[in-house]
Amino acid sequence: MFKVNKSIINDIFQKKYTIPAILYLITFLTYGLMYPWIRFFHDEYSILLFSERMKNVSQFFTGNRPYLGFIYQPFLFLFSSNYFLWFIFGITTRWLLAYCLFLLIKEIWGDNQYFSFTASLFCIVFPAFQAQFAFMIFGILFLLFSFFLLSLIFSLKALINKQKKYLFVSFALVLSLINLVTTEYFFTLEILRYIILGFYLFKENKQNWFKRLVSESIPYLILFLISSIWRFSQQTVETTYAFNSNQPNTTFSFHSTLAFLKDLILDLWEVSIGSWIYAFYPRHLLENISLKVLLGFSLISLSIGVICILSLRFVRKSSVFTNFQHVSVLSIATLAILFAGIPFWIAKLPIGEQYMYSRWTIPFMLGVSILFTWIFYISKDHKYTQWLFAFFIALGVGNQLLVANSFRHDFDKQQSYYWQFKWRVPALENNTTIFSNMLGFNYENSDEVSGALNFFYPYDQDQSIPIFQFYLPERVGTKLLPEIQPNLPISGRRYYDSFKSNSSQAIIVDFQYPSCLKVLDPEIDIYNPTIDSLSREALQLSNNSLIGYELAPYETNQIKRIFGKQPDQDWCYYFVKADLARQFQKWDQVNFLSELVESKKFNPRDHREWFPFIEGHAQNDAWEKALILSKFVYEESPQYSQMLQALWSRIKLQTDDSQRKELAINTIKQLLDEP
Repeated sequence: MFKVNKSIINDIFQKKYTIPAILYLITFLTYGLMYPWIRFFHDEYSILLFSERMKNVSQFFTGNRPYLGFIYQPFLFLFSSNYFLWFIFGITTRWLLAYCLFLLIKEIWGDNQYFSFTASLFCIVFPAFQAQFAFMIFGILFLLFSFFLLSLIFSLKALINKQKKYLFVSFALVLSLINLVTTEYFFTLEILRYIILGFYLFKENKQNWFKRLVSESIPYLILFLISSIWRFSQQTVETTYAFNSNQPNTTFSFHSTLAFLKDLILDLWEVSIGSWIYAFYPRHLLENISLKVLLGFSLISLSIGVICILSLRFVRKSSVFTNFQHVSVLSIATLAILFAGIPFWIAKLPIGEQYMYSRWTIPFMLGVSILFTWIFYISKDHKYTQWLFAFFIALGVGNQLLVANSFRHDFDKQQSYYWQFKWRVPALENNTTIFSNMLGFNYENSDEVSGALNFFYPYDQDQSIPIFQFYLPERVGTKLLPEIQPNLPISGRRYYDSFKSNSSQAIIVDFQYPSCLKVLDPEIDIYNPTIDSLSREALQLSNNSLIGYELAPYETNQIKRIFGKQPDQDWCYYFVKADLARQFQKWDQVNFLSELVESKKFNPRDHREWFPFIEGHAQNDAWEKALILSKFVYEESPQYSQMLQALWSRIKLQTDDSQRKELAINTIKQLLDEP
């Protein structure tokens, strides 16, 4: 019976679609299980903003990969802001890259399913890249990477199929052109084409291989040279990453050469062995993870490891590699790794850092996947290496599941911020700048946060950006905001150049998750010890009168597609609503919200959040409640004593005189030790 079953399985693995189906299954299990809990990230908000609200996505790419917009446009037309479709697209293009690698290895080194399959698996779980879950951005990038591999495949097919040679060369040139003009990520990997063609032709005919290599390479070489001249001459409009060979810091010296070699070695370590070592214990991914979730991820990783072992037992193996094949594999893999890094080393970008900076590790997938497979493959005992393969693939899967969980936590944090902002700021005048602390998001900078917030507010039809957020720590001292002074002109960078404002048309917010969003109150928060010094200094720019009380209209269906459903009304909902009512002196509303908070037994994580309720009690002549709450805040958070003093000074000025008020004022003075 076992022999019959084994024969059936062998037959299954001989079928054309078995390997790609297994690769897709592993890709889906690795990247698809967190789908219900995460949505859009990073530049995806801005891309959707320009596509759906401004109706001009090409504006987003102006000055930075302008031709990439032509790749996005058809997919944006088809998928719009439907996250499920972008999720499927991202999963499919990640699988497509792995399968294209499978086909490329098959073309170069013969029909060795074992070698091709394992290299594809390494490509799928590549641990140095930790941003797959921005499915729109990296789905497009992996599609372009797949185009490059397909271009190499067509180049090889053109060598052996004379009848369709010109057709295959045409396909290869078109796909290469798309790669060369849309992005710099895979630009220098184009050099690998000539290395692969050289080894391939040498294997076929050792006598005339070089002459034929020159002949066959001419079309690709002409395209590459023209593209190189064009890219360097148009560098300032093609990308925001600066490169100028005339700059002093690009001159060669022993010290600069030594520093470059050191960085190069560290980068190569990070994208290869270092990333796998770190995958054993990814400290930043294990923070705040429950044992239950960790056990679940371990079971999924173990299951995929089992799938890998079972698959490797039945895939075809060719005869042992010849010395020439070993040399060609090692040479192509090593050169692929080196060529992958050239654009980033020129631009001095930090390859291999966590989170969004890990996107610069993507071109290394090709060389590293082949090299790691070869290191295991040189062992003659494939039964032994199957377990090693399965272990490393399971390790890579586990690492990516932890990354997915990190994205989930970050998305929850972002959701809290966006919705609390909308609750606290129902309407906001156009051309308002939002200054803030760094917010603490792992995957979003202020540009992306701005893109997301703009979906919640109406916009003019003149293609202007209504509002924009800037993180003070990263903007002060730059051209955008040289110093914190009133009436300085402000505009967004690059694709946000349609946003125009000045430093006095601003509100200052603070968000220290899991505490609630706060629109800082200059009278009170000037004494706030928990905000950063730049936010405190920027309070002079605050103009909270820019905030409107009535809810500004927004497209609820679009918001639901992009952000998901509105969070439950927890403490932060009632706090920000109370603070909004406090700003507009709607004291009945503050009293109503206070009663709801009391009935629901909600409590804040930051006792500063009791302040609007204290002020509301005083304004509603509930002096005893105001005193009890103030005493509680003082005892629990004595660092807020100066803020309480400022709050009660305002209460004293803005409430009618009475005997109960006088008693309350005297009591609070004694409590806070005021003179």
